[in-house]
Amino acid sequence: MSPYLIAFYAIAWVGLFAYLAVVMFRLRGVRTELAAVAELVREQQQHQSDE
Repeated sequence: MSPYLIAFYAIAWVGLFAYLAVVMFRLRGVRTELAAVAELVREQQQHQSDE
């Protein structure tokens, strides 16, 4: 196999894993924000039911 082909595959795999890591970190942030919004909605519903 050509050294260029091996280098290309290595770079492609590293790029794929880097992309997946970025997606995972963004997904974690979205989950955190979703939990915060769910808590705010729950508090708002409790406040409205108390009135």
